[in-house]
Amino acid sequence: MFQRIQYEDWQLVFPIVAFAVAAAFFVVMSWRVLRMKRPQVERLARMPLEAENTKSE
Repeated sequence: MFQRIQYEDWQLVFPIVAFAVAAAFFVVMSWRVLRMKRPQVERLARMPLEAENTKSE
């Protein structure tokens, strides 16, 4: 009923490349966050996440 997926040799490249790209992106973003300077962290912490409603109801 359930058959195991059998890849050809050339088809193994795609999942490996996709994993490598995702892992590289995660590592780069983690490195940038860890190396962020304190003033930039504080500035980003003060950013409003929602737009202020200027219309009076």
